[in-house]
Amino acid sequence: MARSREWFIRHRGQLAIVLIALLFVIGSFEAFLLYEQRGSERAAKTQSARLLSTFLQGDTARAPVARGVSIRLQNVRFKWSDKVYIDTGNMATRAVPVEGSTVDFDDLGSFILELQQSEVQLSPDVLEGMLNESVFNYPGSKLRSLKVSLIHEAGRYSVRLTGRVNIALWIPFTMLTHLDVDTATNTLVMNVDKLKVFGFVPATRFVRWTPFHLERLLSVPPNGSLIIDGNRIMVKPFGLFPPPRINGRMSGVSVGEGGIRLGFAGASIHAPESTAKNYVYLQGGTSQFGRFRMVDTNVLIVDQHEADPFVFSLLHYADLIPRSQIRVPDMNSVRVTMPDF
Repeated sequence: MARSREWFIRHRGQLAIVLIALLFVIGSFEAFLLYEQRGSERAAKTQSARLLSTFLQGDTARAPVARGVSIRLQNVRFKWSDKVYIDTGNMATRAVPVEGSTVDFDDLGSFILELQQSEVQLSPDVLEGMLNESVFNYPGSKLRSLKVSLIHEAGRYSVRLTGRVNIALWIPFTMLTHLDVDTATNTLVMNVDKLKVFGFVPATRFVRWTPFHLERLLSVPPNGSLIIDGNRIMVKPFGLFPPPRINGRMSGVSVGEGGIRLGFAGASIHAPESTAKNYVYLQGGTSQFGRFRMVDTNVLIVDQHEADPFVFSLLHYADLIPRSQIRVPDMNSVRVTMPDF
């Protein structure tokens, strides 16, 4: 003990110098961090403003003005894949060719589905499929293995996302969000309310610090379908779906026990003269089905079994033609009775 005291007395001058130097280094480092944070804030605001300005200019998947083919769906499960589909009691849309004036229903990337007055319902599993297959499925994406569920707390439903984010290494996270529609940007907005990493470490305050905002942690896809504004994930309607892409003016979103309801604004499409309960009705414009082309399209596809919704897939409609009943009542119309996909 005496030796330690003697050593301290003998070297207290050097220790004082070391302590002062250490305090100087810490102070300089803190000043550097403060300077970097302010620089990051300025850069982030500039970058965010530039991206948001570009985003507000409109969709990158714009289709040229053309008549296209109007489509009305009633009591239909419209499928892109086993994981991506929408349920709708009444949906109005228009298939618009990207080039030319003919809608080729065998080339799903050649036209856009412009939604009009419609309401569609998504289950958590479907939103999960959309996020994994469309929204975050691009080169350089830093999110993977997303899972979606609905949580009811504090009198409202929240959307819970779990998955992994790449921050130098892949880190598991859980995120609670609430949904709304930003009509100015025509986006479905996922607002981050709570965030945990590794399953238990709170990180909500962490991502509110500018250098670690979501817009810094997540890469943005090149097609403009997604933007991160602060801690809001903003998705254009066409970003949710694989081909055929869906576009349209979103009017509102609600989350309940039955799932997520997404509304679109626009004109309605009149129903066909039919007693069918479940159907897909195509009218107007020029359409192509295999080697068959129809001018002033008039095709009604009705459900073979109407006890439950009509499961229909544009990707696989041709596979069901041999099992369908086809009538041509006159030279202007075609009527098809088709089984579920």
